[in-house]
Amino acid sequence: MSTGKLIGVGLGPGDPELITLKGLKALQDVDLIFYPASEVQKSKTTSFSLQILEQLNVDTNCLPLCIPMTGKNRDEHYQKAFEKIHSELQKGKDVAVVSEGDALFYSTFGYLLKLAQEADLDCDVIPGIPAFIASGAEGERPVTEGNQALKVIARPKDFKEIEEALNQKQTLVVMKMSVLDGWSDFLQQQNRSFFYIERVGTAQQYSTSDVKDLQMRTIPYFSLIIIYG
Repeated sequence: MSTGKLIGVGLGPGDPELITLKGLKALQDVDLIFYPASEVQKSKTTSFSLQILEQLNVDTNCLPLCIPMTGKNRDEHYQKAFEKIHSELQKGKDVAVVSEGDALFYSTFGYLLKLAQEADLDCDVIPGIPAFIASGAEGERPVTEGNQALKVIARPKDFKEIEEALNQKQTLVVMKMSVLDGWSDFLQQQNRSFFYIERVGTAQQYSTSDVKDLQMRTIPYFSLIIIYG
């Protein structure tokens, strides 16, 4: 029996209608779908990707890959996840692994793809709309234009790192911004226009360009900010 194909599929930022036609068709055609989950218990599975999958017209069997968001023992978690995927591929099944946003932009699948390539497996990648691109559309303002540069950072270590990036006169996208506290104070000091959004593309979406709205707001994991150059 020949080994099946591994396909990475970007689901888009949250709105199920923002998946590509090619991505949806792949999910409908494969034998099995794996989705990343930060917690898997008998009574509870915590997964943003699963929430998107459940809104799609897909009858394919879906199984979780437990990969905690903490980053601890990351290599071990990815190795275990890959072994689960590899076992199904060896049965001749075509397997999709989904990621919210794009399949290779700050995604789980990027790590799994490296392991699959090392094992010389047949792979394919179907891109999706990243959250910051969808956020630009929600803000109804170009993320960048002309010859202006754009920089994207995730999990900044401190506000000095952000300030240094802004000094280069470029538009800055900060993802996973919840690692820092004090955003309202920082933005007031910078006095730059910005667009903040959380849970883009979902029913819980919230956005603002007013720094006052962030003074008492708890910033969740699925949030980002575009600070315009």
